[in-house]
Amino acid sequence: MAFTKLTYAFAFLLLGIFAPLQAFALDVNYVRFGQHQDKTRLVLDLDQPANFRSFVLSDPYRMVIDLPTFTWKAGEVEGPSQAGITAVRHGNLEPGVSRIVFDLGRAISIQNAFTLPAASGKPHRLVIDFANVSPSVFAKTRNAVHGNLKLATAQAEKPQPYSPPPKRKPTEKPLVIIDPGHGGVDPGAIGANGVYEKHVALALGKELKKQLEASGQYRVKMTREDDRFIKLHNRVKFARRHYGDLFISIHADSLRRSSVRGASVYTLSEKASDAQTAKLAARENKADLIAGIDLDVEDEDVANILMDLAMRDTMNQSKFFANTLVDTFGNQGVRTLERPHRFAGFAVLKAPDIPSVLVEAGFMSNRKEADLLNTSGHRRKIAAALKQGVDKYFKQVSKNQRM
Repeated sequence: MAFTKLTYAFAFLLLGIFAPLQAFALDVNYVRFGQHQDKTRLVLDLDQPANFRSFVLSDPYRMVIDLPTFTWKAGEVEGPSQAGITAVRHGNLEPGVSRIVFDLGRAISIQNAFTLPAASGKPHRLVIDFANVSPSVFAKTRNAVHGNLKLATAQAEKPQPYSPPPKRKPTEKPLVIIDPGHGGVDPGAIGANGVYEKHVALALGKELKKQLEASGQYRVKMTREDDRFIKLHNRVKFARRHYGDLFISIHADSLRRSSVRGASVYTLSEKASDAQTAKLAARENKADLIAGIDLDVEDEDVANILMDLAMRDTMNQSKFFANTLVDTFGNQGVRTLERPHRFAGFAVLKAPDIPSVLVEAGFMSNRKEADLLNTSGHRRKIAAALKQGVDKYFKQVSKNQRM
């Protein structure tokens, strides 16, 4: 069909109307540092003006920069040794917002943060001046937030009073909540083969969902189905909001001892079963600190109900499910640790009314296991063992309800 001049004019008119409605993603093109006598200057070259938000965190020390969702074109970043930067990572924080995290070997304070418009052949820039400070000075300045970027989710949420979920109808299928660990700006463990734990956890979670749904016996929901960051307590709230009957959090951690291999299952306890598990729980519970969340302000309803009879019953059911999974791992030929059922104070397992377990599918620090976890065949094998454990758990639950 031939286009007339009027057709072209109409087409350009439409472009003029709709072009402003398109969302143009931000590009972070370059990251550079300037070392001065009294400070370090960090400059991010951007392809357009953008709001930002920057602050510091401790335990460990980090500097955080939030920007509208961006495409990272800056490549690998290495800071000057004087700045104390040990690593740089970035990823999605929430819809519309991405985060850059600079790991630091020492305490710092942000002295100044501002943006500069493109001028004299230079691009749009975000400039942050920071300096090394003592821990005492850091404690006084750590709460300062620079910039005016607003987050959609509140950094602190009011705890809601505890309320038990409604009973599921006898004809309704059980709801299994699958929680792939980490995600977005939080990669989790980085395997000996360079694979991220967050990707392994998501792929295994999707495989488990597929197998559970294929059986026709369950409803299944996932806390995340893509590469996004979710706060630990929001994972628990997701399970309670949907009135889940079972919660399975999936991980694949790392250890300093690269020779260690095998899956394991963890349940909640105020005291850890061993020193290694205590360290693991502490590391997993700090996942929220990437987003600036302090778990000392966890939901009061959870903290207060830990010793409640309802919580005790939930913990007993969780232990039964964990032991069932250990058995099915063996039946399916899935390698496990010497003591595969362990326990500690994992924040993600603190739903007071939903039996919950955390499954470590293996160790990313072991090259052979990391390679296996990166294959669909091995993930199908683990998912089959998990599915068999879910079957046995609900079979026992159904039997108990008939008694």
